[in-house]
Amino acid sequence: MSRTYPADLRRRRQLHLLAGLVIAAAACSCSSSKGTTPPTSTSTACTSPTLSLVFSPMYSAVIPGDETHNFQLPVIVSPPTGKPVEWKVSDPTAVSVQADPLLTEGALLTMLSTAKTPGAPVTVTATSGTECGTATLNITVATDDEWNAGEARYNDRVSTDGGARAACTDCHAPHADAGQTFNDIAHTPQQAGGFSDSQLLDIIQNGAIPDGGYFDTTIVSYKAWQAFHQWNLTPTEQVGIVVYLRSLLPTAQGGTANFGGKGATGADGGP
Repeated sequence: MSRTYPADLRRRRQLHLLAGLVIAAAACSCSSSKGTTPPTSTSTACTSPTLSLVFSPMYSAVIPGDETHNFQLPVIVSPPTGKPVEWKVSDPTAVSVQADPLLTEGALLTMLSTAKTPGAPVTVTATSGTECGTATLNITVATDDEWNAGEARYNDRVSTDGGARAACTDCHAPHADAGQTFNDIAHTPQQAGGFSDSQLLDIIQNGAIPDGGYFDTTIVSYKAWQAFHQWNLTPTEQVGIVVYLRSLLPTAQGGTANFGGKGATGADGGP
């Protein structure tokens, strides 16, 4: 089961990319930021971790002082415990935690633009009964100019030198010139939250899957995808495109519950 999200502004319209590349993890679905707020505290001690968190480590971004662009990241326990899970973060001024009934044993993390120490790593802890597990959340400090550069590279065909070049949305959007082949390829934080900034750039610029990555060969062969997924970006665009991808609303790929790809079938998430 997945949630249908309302239409957003142009800068946040539904966009798709990366030929099904995601980190393998247990299936669940993601949702909007609505939900009840579970108990959180700064006590994240877990001396003998037995629970696995997806993603671990995890990555996001934040623009200090800017409440226009939201950076959210879903997190789940995998495999599920079958018991209630309490979520805590080491710095509640940097990250808020919200429970959601559509995230089985999971939560939705929101980066706060008012963080006292922007960019400092945050420890995320899950506790279920006598079991616990932790993961490090790495947060990149960004600017509005960087977000704007990434949004423009993603959506616009005009290059910085005035020439024409393809936009990401030429292949990955409902109106894509390439037809329907890649329209259901999601790359929101629900799929890409386990990739570091440099790994995301390696995917975009070199068509290279990081260690532990996942690729859906039911959509296109890896060799073919690697041959054409070679994107040129300026240094400013390199930073901006990662920030922009981090700001996309977390959502399941192709309307399926495919957190990370594991358990999904067919072109919506791989075998």
